Amino acid sequence: MSRILKQWVHKMRLLLYRRKVKDALALHRRGEARSDGLTLDNVSSRLEIRWRARDIHPWDHALSGYEREIVFADQALADTEAAIWRLFDKLPHVDVMEVSVLEPESERLIAEGTVHRSALNAASPRLRSTGMRLRELGMRYRFASADRDDSKAMAPSGELCTR
Repeated sequence: MSRILKQWVHKMRLLLYRRKVKDALALHRRGEARSDGLTLDNVSSRLEIRWRARDIHPWDHALSGYEREIVFADQALADTEAAIWRLFDKLPHVDVMEVSVLEPESERLIAEGTVHRSALNAASPRLRSTGMRLRELGMRYRFASADRDDSKAMAPSGELCTR
């Protein structure tokens, strides 16, 4: 029952958003004598968002450098996927998101991409890897250990994230 209610609420939010845009285009409400206005053809909203990834839990700091990198990468990718889904769920009028994820302590880029709402519907739930699901949505990411130089080839634009 809650799924049906969520779908209904989502549709109502979209209708209200569309109505607000149409009201803004209704020129006759500005005191003009003519009763015509601008006709809405299409509306699309874009969100640009950037956040810092969480650092690993203090009890994981005892791990070796490479193991810390693995834990950090897994956590950052899972957090990014969850945030994207939640943002689209909470902001039904947003159609496209420009996402950037930074390392916790620096300006180094970890992940970036453009995610379309339509990609969420087309995303393949059978993919077990969080990273592959993010790539399917349009995200690019990279992580590198400070002592490894071979991952630079798979990097998106920006500095290499080394921790």
